[in-house]
Amino acid sequence: MTGSRPDNLEEYKIKAAILLKLLRSTDPQKSLDAATRFQCLPHLSGLSLDEIVLRKEGLKLKDALTVIALERGYASWPDLKRRMEKRDRLRSKRAYTPLYPKRCAGFLNEWYASYEAARSHLEQAGGYLLPYKNHFFLCKRGYIEALGLDPDDEDWERIGWDWAKPRDLAAWERLNSRLQSLEADHAE
Repeated sequence: MTGSRPDNLEEYKIKAAILLKLLRSTDPQKSLDAATRFQCLPHLSGLSLDEIVLRKEGLKLKDALTVIALERGYASWPDLKRRMEKRDRLRSKRAYTPLYPKRCAGFLNEWYASYEAARSHLEQAGGYLLPYKNHFFLCKRGYIEALGLDPDDEDWERIGWDWAKPRDLAAWERLNSRLQSLEADHAE
């Protein structure tokens, strides 16, 4: 399935509820379109679209949640849920990382009130996107060096040069671990 990925579990749950409602619709085309998506479920994969529509009242929200998870490359709804919750825990930890220490206060960075604006500028101009409290800023290589990190570290590319919403959580964890170690050294 194409389109933007929801950023939280509630959005996925809403999409699943809508999918189930479409399957149960009185509009035959909407029902058939939804049934096509439900065919990815192992217990429905051998059925025709019409047979799935006939069973629509027996299908539950948990079935629609599984469809949503499978369409996004997860093995199951619990797998998607677990990974999203882990990502959210990591995001909350990132809010407390020392990404704006006093030694970096002299740098001229580009600041944004919204993630979307910062991300858009990152895609156009490059740099490194970092969060600070409820704001975001783009910085250059020198800032990353002043933090004590290597701006050429391959993990930056893996996270998409985006600390706020990294593409690769394992790469972010490695960068964060290095930063935490550096900050521990500065505190001594």
